[in-house]
Amino acid sequence: MAQKVLDAILSFRAPAAKRLEHKDVRGVCAETHVLCVQELLSHDAQRFFDRLGEGTFISRFRDHNWPSLWPAAFRGSGLGIASRSKLVNPNVYHYRSSGSGWDTLARKGTLHAQVHLEGGLIVDVVNTHLQAGDDRGAVQVRKEQLRELTTLLRDIGAPDRPAIVCGDFNIDGLRAARSDGEYQTLSSALLGFTDLGAQADLATFEPHPEGNTLAHLHEPFGQKRRIDYVFFRAATEKYSTFRPTKVERLFDRPLAAIASGLRWFASDHFGLSASFEYERA
Repeated sequence: MAQKVLDAILSFRAPAAKRLEHKDVRGVCAETHVLCVQELLSHDAQRFFDRLGEGTFISRFRDHNWPSLWPAAFRGSGLGIASRSKLVNPNVYHYRSSGSGWDTLARKGTLHAQVHLEGGLIVDVVNTHLQAGDDRGAVQVRKEQLRELTTLLRDIGAPDRPAIVCGDFNIDGLRAARSDGEYQTLSSALLGFTDLGAQADLATFEPHPEGNTLAHLHEPFGQKRRIDYVFFRAATEKYSTFRPTKVERLFDRPLAAIASGLRWFASDHFGLSASFEYERA
């Protein structure tokens, strides 16, 4: 137990670190055009991201994950964006709240970059990770973080550029939970954006023994939820033809054996893949 606590604080190791070198994990990630990841907190995860898609991703940016004195934290946001196209003006923004519970160890935040695609199209890509937990304090922290996210999107966005906001929001968006106040708060914070996974209504977190074994390891008594999202806002003018075509869930099956008898997944969350098309000017 002492070693696990030390690893959590100092970010030495990732659980079942061999999964990060699995050919299926690396292959699927490298096939994407723009990859957004969260929880690059351990040295294992950071090495995975830094070496991923060598010769494929021409741009990549992640939080340096250094400790901070104020707000006090042992590491950064753990966010990263990699792209086959040029990333312009990449920046990390840490939420002002120090968080609650285990999330006080890391500074939750947002990563933003402009992705320059063929034909002169520029897309704003925002990757974020909000406070975890279901207690009253965690809900209040997420509410404050969503206010900051709303302000950031207003400051960095432009009506002539499409915008994609993705990440782990730790707010359940399964159909049965959408009348809950938190999902309504999330929808209000991202007014003008479309929740691309709403129609499929697939859980991204299944912490059951017969579900995702990594999720079960972290939250053995947790509930199935849809807490990972891809939101989209269309451009109003020149590139209004940029539109989503498909959203899929990734890494929702166990990997081929990486250790005898162990049924590991690529992550404790299932991934999301969103496809887009546009008419080049």
